[in-house]
Amino acid sequence: MSAKFIVAVAFVIERDGKILMMRRSLTKDHAPGAWETGSGRLESGESLEEAVYREVREETGLQVEIVQPVATFRFLRGSEGEEAVGVTFWCRHREGEVMPSDEHDRLFWASPAEAKALVGTPGEVAIIERIARGGVLR
Repeated sequence: MSAKFIVAVAFVIERDGKILMMRRSLTKDHAPGAWETGSGRLESGESLEEAVYREVREETGLQVEIVQPVATFRFLRGSEGEEAVGVTFWCRHREGEVMPSDEHDRLFWASPAEAKALVGTPGEVAIIERIARGGVLR
């Protein structure tokens, strides 16, 4: 395996006790049709936080505040099995209405129970539970 890898950020946006869930477009090369809270690659010269703000804006049109990082992750991406490492951030909605991009074909605000039922890994479930235990979500 190569020493080269992708650096990524993921984000969980919460608003009024709900989590924004997004279904990946069927045209995506990685995990088409999968539900997620949002993610993207770090661009050259960009900090993790700058990547979160940019990816949130590009994928949802929203403005958020970062509460804190809540998890790290590693996975193999796509048919090539590219290694990816990243950090998941808990974010709060600040302003704006959801404006979907071509990366997702469905977006909606879900209860924590609905969000946990949609995500694909135990790690994602644990992140949602951790945020809910923080007293923000019901």
